[in-house]
Amino acid sequence: MSGARALLSMGLLTLLIAGCVAPAANDLSKSSAVADLAGSTRVPPPDKDLSKAIVSDHGAPYMHAIPALHTGSYRMELVGYNPLTQPVGGDNPLVMNSAWAAITIWQHLACISHFAGTGGAGGATIVNFTDPAKPVVVASIPDMQIGSRCQFTEDGKFLLVASYGGAQPGIAALGPEGDIAANGLSVYDVSDVKNPKFLFHDDTGISNGGFEVINSNYHNIGTVLINGTNYVFQTYSGIILALAPDGKSLKQVAHVEHSDHDVWVGRHPITNDWMLVTGAGQGTAFYDINDPAHPVLLGTYEGNRTYQGWHRQWPLAQTVGGKAIMIVAGEECGNGKSLPYTVLDWTDPLNIITLGHWQIPGNPEIKEPGQLCSMNSHEFNTWNGYVATGNYHAGVWVFDAGTPERTLAPTTVGYYEPHETPALSGGTRNTPFAWSPDVWGAYFDDRGYVLAADWYSGFYVLKVTGMDLG
Repeated sequence: MSGARALLSMGLLTLLIAGCVAPAANDLSKSSAVADLAGSTRVPPPDKDLSKAIVSDHGAPYMHAIPALHTGSYRMELVGYNPLTQPVGGDNPLVMNSAWAAITIWQHLACISHFAGTGGAGGATIVNFTDPAKPVVVASIPDMQIGSRCQFTEDGKFLLVASYGGAQPGIAALGPEGDIAANGLSVYDVSDVKNPKFLFHDDTGISNGGFEVINSNYHNIGTVLINGTNYVFQTYSGIILALAPDGKSLKQVAHVEHSDHDVWVGRHPITNDWMLVTGAGQGTAFYDINDPAHPVLLGTYEGNRTYQGWHRQWPLAQTVGGKAIMIVAGEECGNGKSLPYTVLDWTDPLNIITLGHWQIPGNPEIKEPGQLCSMNSHEFNTWNGYVATGNYHAGVWVFDAGTPERTLAPTTVGYYEPHETPALSGGTRNTPFAWSPDVWGAYFDDRGYVLAADWYSGFYVLKVTGMDLG
């Protein structure tokens, strides 16, 4: 911890001893309500060298844009695919060709956000993947914004479509589609998921002390249902908002000092306390949000330029040898490097301990000029101790931190480079990206399938060969 954080923690402990405040997330006397993975059967280490699996240099310019040159895989297989651009039952023509980015999951519905790319506008697409072999588009939302993330509320009633476009005062709204390139959040009623109903657009953010909002960006968004209220966590600004029961308004209830990029909100696997975990400088901040209107900073992982943790953070749902485990990773857009992931012990959020690190075998790096985070770590989540992650042009990777030994030295499980051709699967137009594939993130569902969206080619459902699915 930094000196300031250490002083904060000492002060909090003093108050606890004095009985002035209720115990927060460092109350380790509670028994864990989740399973422990120690002793579980794991996928074995690779039986081949994967250090040259990802090609950094094809020997000529522009070759990274050719999907046919990027078809590698190991222990991961394609289960289902949807190009998202079929003329019938596909995406709305207004948002075709707009680059598929982040995915969030509610039950077996996936919402894929559209980052306004070559020829497109932005928006969101909802896919039903109940049958993982046949993912089906059920709704398309052309919201005209620079899409960052679309997020279902935990109760499944509402869909929050977030944007981090620049502030555009004076630009007329386009009705349900919202403001062109505007910041903020559009809320939809998805009680009938095939027909999302626009409710309102909100641009609550940080002001300059007057009436002008200067930051209402939502590059990432967190939601959690606490005591019957859906709370919304806005990155960059650090604002916490409460969504009205009818979904028609948001009210700011609190603000946190740190909210650099991604957020994770949920229960601590040992104490069962509600927690907010988010970026803080080069590191990661841990907040108690049992009362979301009064968040309490408990501690930070400081990180450094080698082992950053400011960008993405996701815990294991289970404990490992009695410890709560968190995976964190940074991002350095502007280079073509692959970056390391760090395993943290966050059993006691007042005392974060670094355990181990994992990186794509061979540490691939594109050295051509003009790189845009080409093989950086990006979005990931966890299932049964495994981590599925998207690494832009390096594709989808899975590694394991599900045993005490593997928290210290995580084991590579497998990888997959998305390379489908939309036109061969009923898809219409789309333009290959400069790096194809380009995977924003990879995400486990509750059964152990891995979901990913390639910037250019669409939606993928994958599975790890030999992994027992739930």
